[in-house]
Amino acid sequence: MNIIRQEGLSMPVSQELINIILAELSKKPPVKPNIRAVTLLFKDINYSAENGGFHPVEIRLISRNDEWYFDYITDFKYMGTDPELEKEIDISWSQRYVFLSCAGDLPPGEGRNIFALWQRNFVHYHFLNIYTLTVMWES
Repeated sequence: MNIIRQEGLSMPVSQELINIILAELSKKPPVKPNIRAVTLLFKDINYSAENGGFHPVEIRLISRNDEWYFDYITDFKYMGTDPELEKEIDISWSQRYVFLSCAGDLPPGEGRNIFALWQRNFVHYHFLNIYTLTVMWES
């Protein structure tokens, strides 16, 4: 399968991003049958509130009728005076919203623009081997 479907929110998902997700999933096949979802956590192990770095990214897909669908993509960053990881960008297909921490929920056009920019950056960072990956299968 070389597609991941969208339902609920129309976003410009690039084939490069889909290829990254599918390639990473093929490296770590599920150990349990009847998988209903999978979460991929991409982390820069050197990222910290003090030194910065590349934000952790969580991508969750859900399985229905033997097809994958985007659930959400969340980009986290350290924020606040007592820094904690918080959502900076949150795109949810199942809940139908795009959220940007400094602006709140975005109208569809602005959300698509932010997501397109985020995608280009993420694909480039992945190409540079910035991330360590954790895959969590849900049954």
